[in-house]
Formats: sequence, C-alpha cells, structure tokens
Amino acid sequence: MEEIIILSLFSIWITGFFTPFNQPREWITDKWIRLCIRLNVPTLSNAIVLLSCPKCFGFWFSWIYTQSFVVGLSVAFMSFFINFAIQEINKQSLK
Repeated sequence: MEEIIILSLFSIWITGFFTPFNQPREWITDKWIRLCIRLNVPTLSNAIVLLSCPKCFGFWFSWIYTQSFVVGLSVAFMSFFINFAIQEINKQSLK
C-alpha cells in the first residue's frame, strides 16, 4: 500500500507541482501537437496527455516500473483521488 501511495504522489508531483518541469513539458506538448497536425495524424496528439495527467502518468509509469497491471490500476485510482482532493481543497480555500 505504501508503494501505491508513493507512486501516486510522485505522479501528481511530476505532472503538476514540480515547476522546473512545467516549461519543458509545455514545450514538448506544443512541439508534439504541431507535429501531429503537420503529419495529419490528430489522433496521436492524445498521447501527450501522459505528461499532464497524473492518472495516466501514474498508470503507465507504475506499470512499467513495477511490471504489475494491478499496481498500475491502483496508482491511477489513487492519483485521481488525491488530485481530486487537492482540487477540492483549493476550491474551498478560494471561497
């Protein structure tokens, strides 16, 4: 269980809270989408979600890291839940 929480927090940290990754992530996203448009394959532009979605990043990273599909699913769910809780806390603090 500890591993799932750690991997979930890591995925949330990488996809949104570690600011040195924000500028390279935006640059990569921009270049990827422009390439997909230039090559006329807009369906591949959805692959870049991996860099900005904690649920997606958590699933794929943990599945590759642990080689366990079940751990990947658990990390994706936990990442979704933690991210949802953070968003709700932010909404409440703005009131």
